[in-house]
Amino acid sequence: MRRYLVTILVITALIVISGLTLGFQNIKLSGFERGSDNPLGLKLGLDLQGGSHLVYQTSLEDALGNQIQPTEAQMDSLRRIIGRRINETGLGDPVIQILGEDRLLVQLPGVSDPARAKTIIGETARLEFKHRQIDVTVPVVLKPSSIKSIHIGEFPETLTDEAGDLQEIIENPLADLPTSSAELEQIISTSTDDTLVTDTVDEANKPESNSPDNSNAQEISFLVIQLDDEAAETLDLVIQRMIESTLAYASGLKSQYTVNRLQVSISGKNEVRTVELPLQLIARVPDTNMFAMALITGIGQPIASSIDKTKELFGPELEFELVEVIGAIDEDVGLTGDDLSRAYAGTQSTTGMPIVNIEFNAQGAKRFGELTRELLNTEDRLAIFLDEEELIAPGVNAVITGGSAYIEGRDFTPDRAKDIAQLLEAGRLPIPIELVQERDVDAILGADSLKKSVIAGSVGLLLVIIFMILYYRIPGLIAAIALILYASFLLTVFKLIPVTLTLSGVAAAILSVGMAVDANILIFERMKDELRSGRTLLTSINVGFNRAWPAIRDGNVSTLITCAILFWFADTLGASIVQGFAATLAIGVLISMFSAIVISKTFLRLVATLSISRKTNWFVPVGKKFLPKSSD
Repeated sequence: MRRYLVTILVITALIVISGLTLGFQNIKLSGFERGSDNPLGLKLGLDLQGGSHLVYQTSLEDALGNQIQPTEAQMDSLRRIIGRRINETGLGDPVIQILGEDRLLVQLPGVSDPARAKTIIGETARLEFKHRQIDVTVPVVLKPSSIKSIHIGEFPETLTDEAGDLQEIIENPLADLPTSSAELEQIISTSTDDTLVTDTVDEANKPESNSPDNSNAQEISFLVIQLDDEAAETLDLVIQRMIESTLAYASGLKSQYTVNRLQVSISGKNEVRTVELPLQLIARVPDTNMFAMALITGIGQPIASSIDKTKELFGPELEFELVEVIGAIDEDVGLTGDDLSRAYAGTQSTTGMPIVNIEFNAQGAKRFGELTRELLNTEDRLAIFLDEEELIAPGVNAVITGGSAYIEGRDFTPDRAKDIAQLLEAGRLPIPIELVQERDVDAILGADSLKKSVIAGSVGLLLVIIFMILYYRIPGLIAAIALILYASFLLTVFKLIPVTLTLSGVAAAILSVGMAVDANILIFERMKDELRSGRTLLTSINVGFNRAWPAIRDGNVSTLITCAILFWFADTLGASIVQGFAATLAIGVLISMFSAIVISKTFLRLVATLSISRKTNWFVPVGKKFLPKSSD
């Protein structure tokens, strides 16, 4: 008994460790954490608990637009960054594997929000801070020779063309403008107030905004210019930019600061007037190179109380200048997420709204301080972009030199703020990727597969135990105990490593149960032969184990070699199912060898020291032909 004390203590310690490991759903010891919400706290694969199966293809191009293969270092960096992103979001334990040279497999077992997971994986997290210049004026260059004619006043019916002939104007594109000051002010509400520069101000000719005539039927004066083809194309491009910025503003894609306008300065006699024209107050006359502009100020008033007074203000000899007012230009200042030292989600202290707190490194803090100093006391904004999508464009009311700030967004939720912070912390993807394959496994289907797997494994184990006890009697009972311990040790190893248990892994584990029994059968058959030859029980046990060991060793080693080959090819070809099968089977084979050679052998030796060992017929298969020759 004392001879086997150390072995018994080791087996007892393993039983206790196994019981504690499987008895607690989650294990936390210092920095060591294991467990999950699954049965026994095991880590289940995609096919057993549902989730998402995603395959990404890299889309790396050279300067000519040709597809190029990423390097091994780039793919490894991609795998690590995506793994870090998913782990930090708490979306589950991902299975991430490089497929071939340019594909990445991402499996998310038990993920409850696949859309969020795909967003987290695919975003590049490129944070940029830009100086948004507001209302940048750019002159529209029109050569004097390109202006064929100018008309101010009522909308003309004809204009003299370049050849000196009268050209009839069939349609006024601005004919539907209202004359009420309130309606006019509504039309130009997307524009800022006009700028009025007057050398000599004629107070008598200034419109009275409160007069009845101005609030009802007011006469609108028009500036109509005729240009050559080149100048007309230039002005068309300006109008097109105005249309695009207005549509972007109307759809909510851009802020009010990005709406472009056209500014026209008219000089005549001693009068200079500058009026900003939003998109609604300028149009090209159809089928001509003529452009009409309604001369209305930013408060919805014509520049003079009547058309006649407009003509009187400027006289026949007038000049004009066009300036495009670009609502906003974003200037790159070289400040990006690479200059961050930390990013974390939080809430704004006064409003309670979700925010992303950011802390710059020394270089970033210096750049950020310089940028806020430039923006202080100006109308310019600090535009913040994530992956070229604007998050927010706040003004600056103080110089920030400490290197700490926060970002808020119109669509920020606690999850969104957390995701952005984690993306910035994890870093941007080294190469662009695109989703090429997606497969979702329903959680119900996964639970059904798990249930059937557990039933199959339990029934198989029970049948093997019944067979071993009925056929081999006491050795079969010992083998059954060793088999139960084998199963618990196997699950313990799966939990502690941890092993992601898939349907193929369950199949491998069940197969390894059969292999564990196979080792016991070889041993028991050799024991039977030794007993029949007249040896004692203890001697038969020792000899039987020694003679069975080469067959057990060779069979299990060949299986392990096969597992290694399967694992290597599966890893190379990206066949995660085969890889899981090979790894699980190899672990099962190693534990089964320990179970048969150590546990079964020790227990049999212990039984051989008891009085029951005298009943030799209890240690051989049923039937008289298996009894030792010396027994009755």
